[in-house]
Amino acid sequence: MGEVLDTFELKHVSTTYSEDNQGNVLTYFNCRGNAAGFGLVYDTAIFLNLQSDAQSGDLTRIGHAFARDGSYVTGHGKGSWQRIPDEHAWKTEVVFNIDDGTQIRSVGELRLDTEIHAGTNYSVDD
Repeated sequence: MGEVLDTFELKHVSTTYSEDNQGNVLTYFNCRGNAAGFGLVYDTAIFLNLQSDAQSGDLTRIGHAFARDGSYVTGHGKGSWQRIPDEHAWKTEVVFNIDDGTQIRSVGELRLDTEIHAGTNYSVDD
């Protein structure tokens, strides 16, 4: 794993659902919080065909980060989630493409019991 860049803690705000052109159900888990290196963060985690018996799956995250100086960046990325056995939580890992050209590996834990998604952001090794 690359160099630690910062940590993040996001609180669940809402969940919405839609269906794509192939009939897949998309679950949008919308959060708001802070990332130490970015400031205020709005983040949407998108899960594809989230079934009750699924142990893992694909994950897309899209978001904005707003710094205290008024600047902001957008980012999006793809990765995966995996259930943590015997817990009401999932491990998440996504590589974000930030609009300034950088990449960030975001590794976290989405706690469904507390509705907190928290973790660490790392540099991406080439």
